[in-house]
Amino acid sequence: MTTLEDLQRSAEQVRAATKALDDLRQHRDQLIREVRQTTQHTVPEIAAAAGVSQATVKTVVRGLR
Repeated sequence: MTTLEDLQRSAEQVRAATKALDDLRQHRDQLIREVRQTTQHTVPEIAAAAGVSQATVKTVVRGLR
């Protein structure tokens, strides 16, 4: 039988995973900015390397995210 404690543990795991994902995205976004500023790579090249859309790269570079 599932208990309230099981649900609380699961919720905490989800919170921890969400925070870890947010931290990783912030790190990836910073790397996108650095690559764009310090290299001659194009937006499509950066997007492919980062595994994101070109729109995401443009949003990150413009500082909107």
